[in-house]
Amino acid sequence: MNPAGTDDTNNNNNTNLNTNNHCPNCAPKRPHSTSPPPALTNHPASPSYYSSFASSSRPIKLRNLLTKEVTVDSLHLKNTNRPVGCRETSCLGSIIDPVPVEHRVRTPDETRAQAKEFIDGYYASIKRFDTPAHKNRLLEIEEQINTTDTYYLRETELIYGAKLAWRNAPRCIGRIQWSKLQVFDARCTRTADEMFEAICNHIKYATNKGNLRSAITIFPQRVKSTQNDWRVWNPQLIGYAGYKDKETGKVIGDPLNVDLTEICQKLGWQGKGGQFD
Repeated sequence: MNPAGTDDTNNNNNTNLNTNNHCPNCAPKRPHSTSPPPALTNHPASPSYYSSFASSSRPIKLRNLLTKEVTVDSLHLKNTNRPVGCRETSCLGSIIDPVPVEHRVRTPDETRAQAKEFIDGYYASIKRFDTPAHKNRLLEIEEQINTTDTYYLRETELIYGAKLAWRNAPRCIGRIQWSKLQVFDARCTRTADEMFEAICNHIKYATNKGNLRSAITIFPQRVKSTQNDWRVWNPQLIGYAGYKDKETGKVIGDPLNVDLTEICQKLGWQGKGGQFD
């Protein structure tokens, strides 16, 4: 078969095609290159385009393509050395748990460094950085760490930290509401009954008869001197029970909650054995 726009005579005689013909199909066809295209280091899709930001010590200008508005971002300058999983050539943003969380008690040196970073950010947010109150607070925290290996946040600092953590959570699609987060301070909790009451208050406030509100309840922190952690065993405050038939192995209800349902039954809870208990 002949290429479109050529004739048998020209092909058989291996003569040049008519370059004066303006038909696009008559243009000489070059063979496809087998070599990879050159790297576009200045293109937004290039990994080096973004990696250059990480090593940059200057703010980054961000341009909104719709409104043409230009804003300046300097958050990357406050980056820490904590691992995030992503690299120059790979993005793990779609993975739920890219970096496993290590549940352990921090050393006093780690606590001091992170406490200073946090308190500096708090006082900068209220425009009181490097004031006498800021310096006195750092000295107070240093004394607490030297005595107890930990320190305790004031309520205003706790609220700031909770909102900041939600704002910086990259996988949460609802974090646009971070500034409206209601923080319930339950650090004075001492018994399981008090913890249960705090959880019930949390559910009542957050559900709000169907008009949901953002809320977080914070229980006592982990300390080195005790092994008693305040934990909620179930992954969600409200869920469906799961019943497993020991003979057939069939599960009625939520399979994820089979183990938790058995624990609750041993503690005295009895469901109806239905699909949505």
